Amino acid sequence: MTRRFELASAGSEVPRPRTPVTLRPDLLTVPVSEPRSGVLVVAPAGEVDLSTAGLLREVAFRAVDAEPKGLVVDMSGLLFCGSTGLVVLMDARSRADAGGVSFRTAAAGRAVRRVLQITNLLEVFRHCDSLDEAIAEIA
Repeated sequence: MTRRFELASAGSEVPRPRTPVTLRPDLLTVPVSEPRSGVLVVAPAGEVDLSTAGLLREVAFRAVDAEPKGLVVDMSGLLFCGSTGLVVLMDARSRADAGGVSFRTAAAGRAVRRVLQITNLLEVFRHCDSLDEAIAEIA
């Protein structure tokens, strides 16, 4: 079976998948906590991909919109973070920066950390090795 891929030219719309994406919120949970006054921690657990990224986006954006001093995304519970998840994190960081909210990621496991390294996002997200370190940097 041959698949045909079309590249979008500058200024054109990116093609949409021909088959609908089944959303799978059962693959991801995203609790939010406030371990220190003014610092919110979003802690996604599970897999972030095309079918679950919307949940992470919604929770992260709501956290930023609450106007805390800082927001930390604790990545220790992530088993997988695909490119769609990275886009969500970039959007959340941009939204945080625009709102004057300090943004960090923290504690990514080996597989997720490797993705952040390869994409040069460790510095962009001001990634910290531990959640405590990230909270201390903000507080």
